[in-house]
Amino acid sequence: MKNVFIETRYSGKLDFPLELVDKLPNKLMLGCSVQFLDQLAELKELLESSSKKITLFQSQHARTPGQVLGCDLIKFDGDAFLYLGDGLFHPSALGYDNDKPVFIYNPFTKQLTELDKGYWARVKKRKQALQAKLLTSTNVGILVTRKPGQNQSQAAEIVREKLEAKGKKVFVFLADEINTQKLEDFNFIDVWVNSACPRIVEDFPCLNLGDLSEIGF
Repeated sequence: MKNVFIETRYSGKLDFPLELVDKLPNKLMLGCSVQFLDQLAELKELLESSSKKITLFQSQHARTPGQVLGCDLIKFDGDAFLYLGDGLFHPSALGYDNDKPVFIYNPFTKQLTELDKGYWARVKKRKQALQAKLLTSTNVGILVTRKPGQNQSQAAEIVREKLEAKGKKVFVFLADEINTQKLEDFNFIDVWVNSACPRIVEDFPCLNLGDLSEIGF
């Protein structure tokens, strides 16, 4: 079956109150969800007119400058990140590899919020607990997807070899779509390692591939 992906763009006018500009750091990385790409240039111009130094985010997967995807777990330049859009799904991913503030401007509510250090501290604490569990556990499950853009089977194979070299028993789970509820049936797995969409860690206790390098794998 052939899939057709159609972008949906917001047609309303962007209203970014000037009093909120002063609350932002001077050097910002700017990005948005696909719905607000048409408003991004206007926001960039507004911020630069207030002497902010702005760089558009460049995704590893999206071709359009400024567009943020849920799988974008990469380091960004600047003092902070400003995300234009509603919800936490896309901007929360930016905190995994960055110890910097992430500001979110919701164009519908006209509110500016910040994912502060307390939020990232909780994310880091959860990751460290799973890393510690991996070091002392035996049975490890690696999640691999065949979905284009998310298939990291080669990287997963390298990690599998490293884990087995340290005496771990590794089980590789391959699927088109990862159903985390189904994973609960495999209760012999001590720790899960995810090589599919990195956002799975938001809903299911697991480590992303990059988390293993921090503990020697």
